[in-house]
Amino acid sequence: MLVLIPFKPINPKTRLSVVMKREERESFARCMLLDVLNALSSFDFDIKILSTHPFQIEGYEVVVDSRELDEAINSRIRKETAVIMSDIPLINPEILERFFESEGDVVIAPGRKGGTNMILIRDRRFRVRYYYCSFLRHLELARDLGLNPTVFDSFYASVDIDTQDDLLELMIHGKGKKSYEFLHSIGFRIKYEREPKLVRISNTSP
Repeated sequence: MLVLIPFKPINPKTRLSVVMKREERESFARCMLLDVLNALSSFDFDIKILSTHPFQIEGYEVVVDSRELDEAINSRIRKETAVIMSDIPLINPEILERFFESEGDVVIAPGRKGGTNMILIRDRRFRVRYYYCSFLRHLELARDLGLNPTVFDSFYASVDIDTQDDLLELMIHGKGKKSYEFLHSIGFRIKYEREPKLVRISNTSP
């Protein structure tokens, strides 16, 4: 199986710029990528990091492609291809094993805001179409092709990190993850009031 992991090493996660400097966001994105790769490490798959810019990571092949995400992925789809986003650091080998063993011509793991965090494609006719509630569009595209789509239900797989609120989920559930440890190292903590709240206690915030 081919596993593609899209990654943006330069100026990623711009919506987090209100709480992190650019250099911190770049380090944080790399930590999330490492968490995803660690979850995949027990599987014998052809893993390729599909990067917008050149960078190196030991033990993995980095393929640089500056085209739009859909075009870059669709040009590489094989008979059995999975696309796993690099910003879902809470996933683990058990979740991935259930995902890879799920039945269906197309298996889709939705994000909490309607995106597609993981997708497993078993028919080369299928083409991805990300952004703008891609989960529903991927279901529709599969059905239009006469394929059998399966929705993969996992809370941890649904948590993609884009905004400050998403960081709170990582701090609640992600202890032991590299991305959690990075956030902790730069001063992020959970403040317990009526509801848990994320705060930054260091003096290095933007």
